[in-house]
Amino acid sequence: RSLAEVTSVDLGTAGNFAILSKAGISTVPTSAITGNIGVSPIAAEAITGFTLIQDDTDRSKSTSVQVTGSAYAADYASPTPST
Repeated sequence: RSLAEVTSVDLGTAGNFAILSKAGISTVPTSAITGNIGVSPIAAEAITGFTLIQDDTDRSKSTSVQVTGSAYAADYASPTPST
């Protein structure tokens, strides 16, 4: 099959994530990520180096100056994008 014949895979709500991991996400101070990041089925502690700030009004996500988007983890309040 040619590349033109390959159909795209429907990622559902996972398509909104720049990084989605079940093992963890690490960064260095100068990185910049455009899009949401998330870890599941593990806790937010698996997202390292981002200095996450939990959203006071929406406990299902956090923010970081290095992420244009939000950070999600399995141990955050529902509804996270996985529910």
